[in-house]
Amino acid sequence: MKHLTRMALLLLALGPLTVQAFDGWPGDQSIAHKESGNLSKAYENAPIRAVFQVSDRNPDSWRVTLNSVIGTMKALGDKKPVIEIVAFGPGIDGLKRGSEWSELVKQTLDAGATIMVCETAMAAHHYTREDMLANLKYVPVGAVEILQKQSSGYFYLRP
Repeated sequence: MKHLTRMALLLLALGPLTVQAFDGWPGDQSIAHKESGNLSKAYENAPIRAVFQVSDRNPDSWRVTLNSVIGTMKALGDKKPVIEIVAFGPGIDGLKRGSEWSELVKQTLDAGATIMVCETAMAAHHYTREDMLANLKYVPVGAVEILQKQSSGYFYLRP
């Protein structure tokens, strides 16, 4: 997973450099400018899509993630961001009924974000949907959900 994440970040980081590299080539310059111009215009009004991962028991992970998502939703409100939090492994503990994060989870959902819970992790912890907070969504495998989101263009964040 670390190698896949590093590779994705490397490709994201090198993307602009690739276009810049073609800028200096005679004959290719107009193609690079036309393509990058069309791409930027095509995505100019597209909503920002991001997936956040929480997979550890550290309470700061939930606090930072939930506050970051709420802040991002407010800051980008006019751009209608699409934000999803995926919890798996021990990270699902923060979404149990009675969690210290219950109110902040509710605020995050009210802000328009989606929170996904890994059913594989739930089974491993012997949790049922009744054990979890209201209004959550469920996926069979949290890591696969993140990979699918990344492959469809979502930004990946792990606070």
